[in-house]
Amino acid sequence: MGRDPVPVASGLRELMKQTPEYKRRALLYWKHSWKVRTLSRALAKALDECVQASTWPGERLQVSLHMSGQVEQITRRLQLETKAYARICA
Repeated sequence: MGRDPVPVASGLRELMKQTPEYKRRALLYWKHSWKVRTLSRALAKALDECVQASTWPGERLQVSLHMSGQVEQITRRLQLETKAYARICA
């Protein structure tokens, strides 16, 4: 069926011991992927709140301005993280 994960994990561990650069890049990738995942979830939540806020009666303009500002801020942070990761990997 599938591969046994123990030999793969031990092989990866051996490779990381042999090449410190691989370990550094793997750690950078792991950190980047978690940051992107966190920011993506925050962006999805903010967009969902924008949709919900647009159905509220009353002062929609103030609410939508706040929500769109929140979405733009998260989008900027996501772009900055991606650019920083690309610079590090280059």
